[in-house]
Amino acid sequence: MIQATTRLYLHDSSRFNFEATVVAAQIRDGVHWIALDQSAFYPEGGGQPADRGTLNGLPVTDVQAHEDVVWHALGAAGNDQSLAVDTHIHGAVDPIRRLDHMQQHCGQHILSAAFQALCGAATVGFHLGERLVTIDLDMPVLQRNQVQAVEDLANQIVWGNLSVTVRILARDELNGLALRKTPTIAGPVRVVSIDDFDHSACGGTHPAYTGTVGIIAVLRWTRQRSGVRVSFACGARAVHELRRLNQVASEAAEQLSVGLDELPVATKRLLVAQQTLQRQLATAEERLLDDEAERLYAAGEPVGTNRVVQVCFADLSVERLRALAQAIAARPGGIALLGSSGARANLVVACAVESGYEADQLLAHGLTRLAGRGGGNARLAQGGSPQSEHLEAALSTIRQQIQA
Repeated sequence: MIQATTRLYLHDSSRFNFEATVVAAQIRDGVHWIALDQSAFYPEGGGQPADRGTLNGLPVTDVQAHEDVVWHALGAAGNDQSLAVDTHIHGAVDPIRRLDHMQQHCGQHILSAAFQALCGAATVGFHLGERLVTIDLDMPVLQRNQVQAVEDLANQIVWGNLSVTVRILARDELNGLALRKTPTIAGPVRVVSIDDFDHSACGGTHPAYTGTVGIIAVLRWTRQRSGVRVSFACGARAVHELRRLNQVASEAAEQLSVGLDELPVATKRLLVAQQTLQRQLATAEERLLDDEAERLYAAGEPVGTNRVVQVCFADLSVERLRALAQAIAARPGGIALLGSSGARANLVVACAVESGYEADQLLAHGLTRLAGRGGGNARLAQGGSPQSEHLEAALSTIRQQIQA
């Protein structure tokens, strides 16, 4: 049985260097994993990513916990000789990554407590990503004024530089402690307290004072299933993200030749203009298509009381083919046999109601010649095939069926 790992970060999240002894070594899927008698490395869990760093100078690429044992991945760098069982090692946790995770995780506690206090919304999900952090709230909708009030309260807690304490408490010691969420684990509970503002059962890493969080910036929120997902950033991440957003907004304002404060109005004005142009373009395209349909219909071959239009275009979209065919079939006795011979052969057949022909049946004759696939109904049918070189022959085959 492998010796349990003493987790040094549980009592001191600011400890980055430590000494330990290897108690187990394994190779799994080509990756070397070692377990230590004690470790300051935080293993992935509870919504927080694992620490990074080195063991005897070798890079630690991942940290995972299995029951009471913390395993450290060394990739292909470690081997049985360099870090064998009973080897004494020096561990060094990446302090920049650890500080970032402490800022984000403590900031999450503060923000969740603020949402609970001001909106009565409990946090039901938490994820610490590489760039942003998210929490899921059990509330159906979130208003901007609520977000601003919560953000203000959260930053007051940060700038108040309140103490953050960690205690391992027995179950009976939890009585009278206003935990934000009832713990589900049995036995002693690690409680992280932010003065009297928040008490949470948590196994993550946190700073000693809220001032270390620096700043909490709520960046966006969206509906997520039956609740709301809030994305935010703390400390250095918040600075970098706000800097990035400012750059994006500044570049957009420069492109529109307006000031930053004028950007929303200018964007709305641009959107309205674009929608107007799109409507005008759609109207013009409809007129052009109707004119083209009229020209082709007039030049079509009379077959009884019908008029057959057979045309093969070069690289015309299926959407355009279909619209043109329908416009031709909307005219008295109109039968459209249209094809496009791009990288793939596309074939569209449309028949007027009074023509006496059914488009899907006519299409079937053409697809047999093309060895293609397709379908539709009596009024409109379409198909395709990679054999573009046989498209003209397929159209002629359909036309012969009509003439017969």
